[in-house]
Amino acid sequence: MRALHWQGVEIGGQVRDLYTARRVSDAPLPGVLAVDMRGYALWPALINAHDHLELNHYPRSKFRDVYANAHQWGEDVNARLGQPPYSDGQAVPLPDRLFIGGLKNLLSGALTVAHHNPLHRPLRRADYPVQVLRRCGWAHSLHFSPDVAASYARTPPDVPWIIHLAEGTDAVASAEYKRLKALGCVGSNTVLVHGVGLTPEDRQDAAQHVRGLIWCPSSNLYLLGQTADVRAWQAAGGRVALGSDSRLTAEGDLLDEMRVALAAGQADAGAVLRMATTDAAAVLGLSDVGSLQPGMQADLIVTPAGKSPVGLRRADLVLVVREGMPLIGDPEVMARLPHVETVPAMLDGRPKAIHVGLARRIIRCRLQEPGLTLRARPARRWFFLAQSI
Repeated sequence: MRALHWQGVEIGGQVRDLYTARRVSDAPLPGVLAVDMRGYALWPALINAHDHLELNHYPRSKFRDVYANAHQWGEDVNARLGQPPYSDGQAVPLPDRLFIGGLKNLLSGALTVAHHNPLHRPLRRADYPVQVLRRCGWAHSLHFSPDVAASYARTPPDVPWIIHLAEGTDAVASAEYKRLKALGCVGSNTVLVHGVGLTPEDRQDAAQHVRGLIWCPSSNLYLLGQTADVRAWQAAGGRVALGSDSRLTAEGDLLDEMRVALAAGQADAGAVLRMATTDAAAVLGLSDVGSLQPGMQADLIVTPAGKSPVGLRRADLVLVVREGMPLIGDPEVMARLPHVETVPAMLDGRPKAIHVGLARRIIRCRLQEPGLTLRARPARRWFFLAQSI
């Protein structure tokens, strides 16, 4: 791992230098490579607090204009699993489905992801594109999970326990918080996903007693026609993290979700960014991501100076760096990092350079990420590089 000295970069509105290897350092490290980053801004990589990583190769789907609750949508989908395109999607090997979900997040600068499903073995591989939350408990929902109380009881009290709740606008959704509380599953480690149908009384109670709310506005608006009242949640003292959900219901990636969140008018750009960095880290119980303080993991994204990630699209990101290793970026910036072997690519019509190890994984995947094409195959010798990404 090459230590890097990021010179003249804008961080938090101030121009200064930053030192990284696998982690952020407060001083130069041996063998450091100086990189001139004048004209660019550096940000902590984003945290996606909610995704279903194996579902991102399916088309965005619904079968009614508006659902009263997401359980109805789930039943609609389940009834069609034996038909294309869902049967075709299920035939794709699980490692490839999971890889596309990780790649979607990496390309948007979301390098830590909470996966709301089992922690399959491919998610623990060193070459998986992003870091997946490992210390958590979860249940799908009150409707689809028969063992909600047992799942909560199995989860240590200092570990977040995550559940879809009140994902709807009807009486079924609005009754779910009281049902969860009656089961003994409302506590300081409980994390609610969606919360659209929470009553004002339940919202006030939950904001005081649970660990946080994960907001997925584009998915909510698509299925339900409205989203959670996060302004009231925060006014009651609750934390909010942002999640993209999967492409099965959501706009796209976490950057898309940030734009939808901003357009919803419940938070300004600074608050939306915190929901995808520091606040997300707090909700998920993570202590080494979400900021660029010394000792933190060197996960970062680069944008043009003066531009926040909020409002950008994935092709606008100048550089994405995971644990100090640049993985994809604009060719002129990647060229300043001669220790990184790259492959030319196009992302949403924009030229990019991709780390050869990542390019190798993209080629091996049976699925193709929409909007991403490699303009050259890695040379054969690159397939045997031992360097982990």
